[in-house]
Amino acid sequence: MYARVMTSSPKPGSAAAAIAEWPQHISAFKGKGLVAGYLFFDRSHNQFLSITIWESEDAQRRNATSPEQIHGRAQFMQHLTGAPVPSTYEVAAVVE
Repeated sequence: MYARVMTSSPKPGSAAAAIAEWPQHISAFKGKGLVAGYLFFDRSHNQFLSITIWESEDAQRRNATSPEQIHGRAQFMQHLTGAPVPSTYEVAAVVE
């Protein structure tokens, strides 16, 4: 499994709308290799941390450049102060 980790900051007054919208954007990738998605919000630092878990590195890469992702990211940008900063990690261990 692979994780795509993104950090971003919401514009003033946009955090609630971004949090409400995020699940709809991410759920579009269910059945396309997405295993799970999490959005964390650090209110004291006004920062989001998004973690999506993918079946494989190929699925993560394919969806990162898909038309759905590009469109969804463009819509989500209305809530952010700048472009999200992405990183990709191999999931090395899991506790369930």
